[in-house]
Amino acid sequence: MKVHHFQALVLGALCLGAAVLAAVTYNHQQQLTALLVAANSAPADPVPALRRDLDAFGATLAALPPQVKALGEYQRQQDATSVTLSKQLDEVSATVKAIEAEPLGPTKADLAALEQRLGNAENAIHALDARPAAPSAQPQPAAPAKPAAKTQTPTPPFTLLGVETRGEVRFVSAQPAGAHALSTVHLLQPGDSLNGWLLKTIRRNQAVFQVPGLGESSLPLP
Repeated sequence: MKVHHFQALVLGALCLGAAVLAAVTYNHQQQLTALLVAANSAPADPVPALRRDLDAFGATLAALPPQVKALGEYQRQQDATSVTLSKQLDEVSATVKAIEAEPLGPTKADLAALEQRLGNAENAIHALDARPAAPSAQPQPAAPAKPAAKTQTPTPPFTLLGVETRGEVRFVSAQPAGAHALSTVHLLQPGDSLNGWLLKTIRRNQAVFQVPGLGESSLPLP
């Protein structure tokens, strides 16, 4: 009985050991399977991808200097263009200010001087009309009639330089004969006189003067 009991114990121990070994083996098998699954699902080696990215980044950096140089040149051209435009704007502004500073027409002082000249001319005409006639001399024997002499165009004691316009008022610029200085130039309006010649009217290409003792004389305008 004891031998059978001992064999039963040994057999039970062997069964128990086999069960434990089977359990341990199963556990190891499960761990190995998990490791294989983890190894299969692990990402690939990132080093080649990183190297490719670094190479692309290096190529991009190598292409940047020419682009930066081109951008710098473009910026310099833009700056030069801006400076030129600024100078042109300054010149235009100065021209506009100069034009605005020019008088658009005769001032009140010019009109007052013109009115005074016209008044003086009217007074002179009235004085001539009011002058008493000279007493008639004793009748002289009539002289034989002579053929009328040809009317000669008198030589003006000045030179006409042209016509100037200020606003709506026209002037004739004249310079006394023999004078050359700019200060001797006179601006004449109808009613003004120079060296005895009275300006009556300004036409398109002529200036009409009243010459003492000779009537009217038309002079061409240059």
